[in-house]
Amino acid sequence: MIKHDIFTVAAIQNEIICVQERSDIQKNLKRLLELIDCVPQTQVAAREHYEGSWAPVKLISTPEFVIQGHEGSWPYRHYIDNVLIEIPGPEIDQIAQKCKEYGIYFAGCALERDEWIKDGYFWNTHFIIDPNGKIIHKYRKMTVAIHYELAISPHDVKDKYAEAMGGDKLSTWFPVADTEIGKIGTITCMDGHFPETARALGIQGAEIILHPLLTVPNMSKPADIWQCMNRMRAWENVCYVIGASWGEIHAKRQKTFAPGQSMIVDYNGIVIAQADYAGEAIITATVNLEELRRRRMDPSRNFPTQLRTDIYRQIYDKEIYAPNMFAEHSPEQRSERDSLAGVKQFINEGIYRLPEKKPDWYKG
Repeated sequence: MIKHDIFTVAAIQNEIICVQERSDIQKNLKRLLELIDCVPQTQVAAREHYEGSWAPVKLISTPEFVIQGHEGSWPYRHYIDNVLIEIPGPEIDQIAQKCKEYGIYFAGCALERDEWIKDGYFWNTHFIIDPNGKIIHKYRKMTVAIHYELAISPHDVKDKYAEAMGGDKLSTWFPVADTEIGKIGTITCMDGHFPETARALGIQGAEIILHPLLTVPNMSKPADIWQCMNRMRAWENVCYVIGASWGEIHAKRQKTFAPGQSMIVDYNGIVIAQADYAGEAIITATVNLEELRRRRMDPSRNFPTQLRTDIYRQIYDKEIYAPNMFAEHSPEQRSERDSLAGVKQFINEGIYRLPEKKPDWYKG
């Protein structure tokens, strides 16, 4: 396996049609393929003299729901009838051809029909295709947005998922791909609010973490939570983070619902490339794995190697969000998830104090 220590990574920020009928997937896919063509075009001339190319494009990352879009109001049957795809499948095969053509890795997210846990289930799947056109990595989003998504989390079917995927171990829930361009891990959108998800990858040595999302306004300026979380995930795990975001959403929403802000962050937590605007964009940056690996040899700022795990373990001894919640059936209504269960638990245990104006749902 040829190793690449210095190479270019790209994040595509595309405008996405939220699928209303099956043909909309092809519209999104067609434009995505055109944008993939744009990324490595500056490297094409150098391909015949590959070793002379200083930092060839080797990895492209794309936003969440990149060929399907998503609306939080979609009913369950709409996903089943119009939205879901198979991975691999005919849509993914077209992307795989581009990977072979350009010799690149491609990472994307899609709503994937499940075929081995239970009929009617589907996942928000983050996948990686290698330069041979093979799918080498699948991560099913752990922290699905319970207020927005109907996709299930592996945690919702924990026992069945562990049995199907080889056991209840960290790599089952948070796989890391060991590739010729380093160790690559993936999280998706809501996952980024939970430092544990990126830490699960960092503790396995991930050198690049891909963190795409469907952007919403409060994630960008002035709060800038999106940038804060990407910089911290990079800093605390000593790795690169690539955050590809929607450029615009073609649906019944304000254009600022997807304000862009795609970014690439280095292992020092510094933003080294950013699309500071909405609309279509492609951002690129150079990854230097040799420098990253040298940086990790400095114990003073290598945080994963200083984890006091025996102490921190007590944080997680108590169950908060219940596993296996949908072991027998897929949620068909968002209301089937009790989004208040954890809040109620914290109140009942005296961890949270109620405000003077008690919420309408509080019955205590």
